[in-house]
Amino acid sequence: MLNDEKQSPAIHSAVPGKLVHFTPNAKPGLDWEGSSLNLIDHAAELIRASEQRASHAEEKAEKVSAKAAEAVRTAQLRIEQTQAHARLVEQHAAEQAKLAQERIAKAEALAHERVEQAQASAQTGIERAQAAESRLRAAEARASDAEERLEQLNQALRRKLSAAAPPSTVTHKARCLN
Repeated sequence: MLNDEKQSPAIHSAVPGKLVHFTPNAKPGLDWEGSSLNLIDHAAELIRASEQRASHAEEKAEKVSAKAAEAVRTAQLRIEQTQAHARLVEQHAAEQAKLAQERIAKAEALAHERVEQAQASAQTGIERAQAAESRLRAAEARASDAEERLEQLNQALRRKLSAAAPPSTVTHKARCLN
């Protein structure tokens, strides 16, 4: 038994992988059974203390786990809210793009219509200008013809007057006609 006293007994603690070494308090005159009982009591106290620490650690881990789970739920809720908001923004942007495309199409149609109207007005203006030029040429031709006829009538009248009247009155009348 003396050999057993020299060895330190190892007792497993509640924390995995941790060994606690005990040296019995062997006093001269005490028997090994009393020391063993003390050692067992001491080991039991250490086991209870280890179990309490393990229990506290487990409670703390559960609290941390609960907080982490709540943080994950909160984060998931925020992600879902952000995704819903992103979908709304995308939908609004798509609606705005559609409205813009409709406005552009209307503006293009209106511009095309106005261009066609302007081209038609320009063509009408060209045709009217050509007709006016044609009428102007016709009017100039008529005016030229009228001038020629007037000149011919003046000459015919002079001839008639010169044949019928004395020379001094003819000159005076001819001057009045010019």
